[in-house]
Amino acid sequence: MIVLGLILLVLGALGCVAVYSGTRGATTTIPLDINGFTRDVTALELAIATAVAVLLLALGWAVVARSVRRRARRRREDREQERVAELERSASDQRATHERQLRDAGARNEDLEKRETALSTRTSELDTREADLGRREAEWRDREGPSVADVVTGRADGRVSDGTAAWKQDEPEGGHPGAGRDRRA
Repeated sequence: MIVLGLILLVLGALGCVAVYSGTRGATTTIPLDINGFTRDVTALELAIATAVAVLLLALGWAVVARSVRRRARRRREDREQERVAELERSASDQRATHERQLRDAGARNEDLEKRETALSTRTSELDTREADLGRREAEWRDREGPSVADVVTGRADGRVSDGTAAWKQDEPEGGHPGAGRDRRA
């Protein structure tokens, strides 16, 4: 583009030199009438006036072209800024959603940990109660001999009426500690 501009400048300078050398010796005048204003001008003055008019036309065209390019650039920059702002809003929304999901997951995790702790505590309490119940049942069996119902259900062998009823050696279905010991009534 620079080379093309330089070529055009050289051609313009050569044209000016040619017009000047061609009109320098001319002595005749040309009447110039512009909107009721009449003036006799030489060929050199007419060439200079034409050059000034072309220069003003070129400057006007350059200003308009520059303004159009500037306006187009601003629109392009505005669109890019809008696109960047939209991407930033989208990223911010995604980040907020992600943070909310992480916060919710943390809350759910804490809730599950609390439930697990409560369940573990409850299981420990039930195990303690079951052990206590087994101990009490063993104490009761130590004090009391098997009844007819115990012999009928198979938890004891022998006959209650003869006094031969005894607790079975195997653990009963409940599996309580001490339930499988041999105790006589």
